[in-house]
Amino acid sequence: MSVRTRIFISYSHDSEPHVQFVLDLAERLIEDGFNCVLDFYLDEAPAEGWQAWLATELAEADYTLVICTSTYLERYQQGAVISSSEQEFQGLVITADLYSQFAKQTKFIPILPEAGKLQDIIPPLQGQNAFELMADYLGLHQLLKNKQPKAQVVEPEPVKWQDEASQAARSAPVPPKPADTIDSSARQGAAKNQQLMLYAALAVLALFVLVAIAFALF
Repeated sequence: MSVRTRIFISYSHDSEPHVQFVLDLAERLIEDGFNCVLDFYLDEAPAEGWQAWLATELAEADYTLVICTSTYLERYQQGAVISSSEQEFQGLVITADLYSQFAKQTKFIPILPEAGKLQDIIPPLQGQNAFELMADYLGLHQLLKNKQPKAQVVEPEPVKWQDEASQAARSAPVPPKPADTIDSSARQGAAKNQQLMLYAALAVLALFVLVAIAFALF
């Protein structure tokens, strides 16, 4: 069974229509088979606090969609910590420290609401491909669908220990064959040649004898 792509949405509570836009985006992602995480899906405030909850979700997410608006940018620049009070809770805005901490664990994607402005994108995401939703939803969907697995740490193979004697034996040149071995081979070759020449001479002599007998008879 394949693991669904986990998506976290970071946004600011700009207005009721903006919050509804974020909810609609989350619902559509869920309908398309993604595991989308949003604070609205919690029954109550997390016991560990919003800051700890946000850090956990950033660490576990494959992608973090950053809904960039002028309000979001302002709160990012202020580095405001999430309030623990529900009355003062104004969204899940990341800070520069959070981005630096989790940039290697989750891919941050800038999202612009309809008629959003590129200058509202937070500095670390400036220059990246931003998606204006919902007009660019199909492009975003394709990117999320083609998620690459998170990098795995590859353990290096252990180096086999070898003592100096075995290493020297491997690197030592192959000694030449002894001279007596070479001389023996040469002598065996010469003996074979002489034997062949003797057989050839006997064959020629036999041929002459046959020819002589044939002339004598006829």
